Amino acid sequence: MAKTHTERLLKIVRITKFCSDICGVNIYEDDYRINYRTFFVIAVIGTSFSFLSYTMYDGYGKEGDWTILVQVISLAGGTLLQGFFVLILFLTKQEKYRFLLKECIILYEKYEKMDSDYRVYLNKGIHLLANFMKVCAFINFMLVLGMTFVTIFYNLIFGTNETLVYGYCPWVSLETTGGLWTTNMVQALLIAVGGFGLYSGDMSVLTPISQIPTFKGIIQCKFRELNDLLDDDHESEMAKKIKTLAALKDILQFHQTYLRFLDVSREAVYWSVFVKVGTCFIGIAFALFCMLLGSWPAGYIYMLYCFVMMQVFCGMGTLVDITNEEFIHSCYNDVRWYDLTISEKKMLNIMLMMAQNTEGLTIASIMPLSMNTGLQVTKTIYSLTMLLLTFVN
Repeated sequence: MAKTHTERLLKIVRITKFCSDICGVNIYEDDYRINYRTFFVIAVIGTSFSFLSYTMYDGYGKEGDWTILVQVISLAGGTLLQGFFVLILFLTKQEKYRFLLKECIILYEKYEKMDSDYRVYLNKGIHLLANFMKVCAFINFMLVLGMTFVTIFYNLIFGTNETLVYGYCPWVSLETTGGLWTTNMVQALLIAVGGFGLYSGDMSVLTPISQIPTFKGIIQCKFRELNDLLDDDHESEMAKKIKTLAALKDILQFHQTYLRFLDVSREAVYWSVFVKVGTCFIGIAFALFCMLLGSWPAGYIYMLYCFVMMQVFCGMGTLVDITNEEFIHSCYNDVRWYDLTISEKKMLNIMLMMAQNTEGLTIASIMPLSMNTGLQVTKTIYSLTMLLLTFVN
């Protein structure tokens, strides 16, 4: 059983590494190289695209059913494109992700040796990461099981021949029972592989970002220690001044570490966040449109998955914004300015100005990543879907 906070963190990270290694994208390992599993994942994505292309040709090209196009766009634009682009982005940004993980480990190794106040915030960071992992695992698990069983029950109750998605296998006829079950089994397998890959990608992004609030807790502890130094009447004025100056320098250096960590985080997840939110937008909009047309029974589960994951990432952005605001709040309220000398106040004022100009995460510099943005995107999805439905009517 893991005892230290660093061991507990690494124990959780090993799960992410294990999932990423199965997908061939274990970017957190220093000796990572592209391997046969990487090409297998790319092949699965390519196979899925070929099935969807055949479906578009068979459904729209031969039969003229344009609703098939809508569902194919929802699936291809919502998950397949996401999986492909995120895989490519991980390969190009792997050095930054490794840097972020190493910084987290250094942070835990250093401050778990401090007093209990520091360990409280380290513990919160571990719990936050564990909760992200559980939520993402549950949602991806429900995606696979939900779409499979909803389709099966729908066919049994209404006597239809619906498939999980509109992604047909060439030379397999849906008119026969064997062909229908074969198609659904292949689709369920591909969705399971895709869900596992998306979970691995989500956790690779959320692992370092979830530790950003831990920096805020540590800076609060450092300000508390600074106040304790200012209250210490057993030291001479000269000794107190030397210790206070050293504590202030340590605080400023730690804030610089936080800013560097945040800058690298923004660079690492810049396009990943854009792809995640953008593909979820496409998936929700077209899935909702399909359901209003009554053409996709499993679309409810798929839409729920896209919506929840979009909100998880928007919540992550809000978490970073709150952390930046609490850095400013700590600079204002957690230190006794009136007991500092003029030079010490100037040092702290530099940190305050930098904290006031710290940016959070964005969706490709288009808009901030936050819950408010998630709400605005949801409103836009509803308006777009109603517009499409009105156009069709």
